[in-house]
Amino acid sequence: MMAAADPVQPFGRRGLCPALSVPMRTGDGFLSRIACEADIAPRDMAALCHFAELHGNGLIDITARGSLQFRGLTPESARALEKDVLALDLPLREGLAVETSPLAGRDDAEIADGRPLAAEIRKGADRLILHEKLAAKMSVVVDGGGHLSMGDLLADIRLKALSLDGRTFWRLLVGGPESRALNAGLVETGAAAGAVVSLLAFLAGKGPLTRGRDLDHSTIKTVCGDRLLDRVIADEARVASAPLGLMTTGKDCFAVAVAPAFGQIRACDLSHLCERAGTLGIKALRPSPNHSLLFFGSSSACNALLEIAGESGFITTAGDARSSIAVCPGAPGCASAFLPTHELAAFASEECASLLDGSFTLHISGCGKGCAHPAPSLLTFSGTAD
Repeated sequence: MMAAADPVQPFGRRGLCPALSVPMRTGDGFLSRIACEADIAPRDMAALCHFAELHGNGLIDITARGSLQFRGLTPESARALEKDVLALDLPLREGLAVETSPLAGRDDAEIADGRPLAAEIRKGADRLILHEKLAAKMSVVVDGGGHLSMGDLLADIRLKALSLDGRTFWRLLVGGPESRALNAGLVETGAAAGAVVSLLAFLAGKGPLTRGRDLDHSTIKTVCGDRLLDRVIADEARVASAPLGLMTTGKDCFAVAVAPAFGQIRACDLSHLCERAGTLGIKALRPSPNHSLLFFGSSSACNALLEIAGESGFITTAGDARSSIAVCPGAPGCASAFLPTHELAAFASEECASLLDGSFTLHISGCGKGCAHPAPSLLTFSGTAD
């Protein structure tokens, strides 16, 4: 738990991560972040919304990776928030970020369930105490395929499931989003976790500024040895998708995905949606990649919640112009920002809706760090000091 004299993190560059016990100073106070590794109940999310209003300014961000950020905290209220959140006993992620699809294990379209591999990687990294030696934003993605694309997430190391001749292999990619990552080759399922842990150990040995993008084919081959198969598979066409609305995740299993506009929501509005979900009999939800929320329940309950979410201002379809805009908190929420990004994004979504048809992402950045969309974008507006 954060002590009164503990230092806080600065805001001047990308590469730093706030946490529940280590809040980060920004423009609207301090910011704390949590990530859930499993489903939570709607009542738990409603409790988190209450804490956001009690201890902060009542604004909650859902990040591109599906983390929750509490804004407008003070050092004292951040400690109170930490105490209250821990008392809920939620499945919070600790240590190295090893991410799988929120639908893993219940997606009828996935090639493989990535959760066992992710657990093995976490166990290996914990055994070697790698988290304290790696870059703060070091991340691993284990993507078994399916309805929810993980391709847009930045990953230092990525395993992507591939089916060949009736067997499952894992494509090993390093550095960046899937479309721009270095394709290192294939590994078998039994060797995949060991290969990833070996690469993480190598990066840890090079210091906390070294990232997956610093790896090359020769280094990867040396580190992974014969675990990296000689068989070469050409890069497949990669079409990223961020499904919204109703999804079938298996026999009689359904999920509905909704997203707050521009990744930020007032806690009272989110709490209201969660309360309505509870009355519909929905017992589980998950903050998810692409700034979204997944609710799990019956077809009728999910359809009813989808209508409620739409009426409450949430994005419920991929065709919504707001879903084609990547935007950071901006001014005054972020102390690094020179632009009121949310105001500009709202203006663009109304005035340029016919152009924002999903064919490209408009990036509105408060400063030059580009936190909301680290990959290149066709069109970016970036705030500067002048």
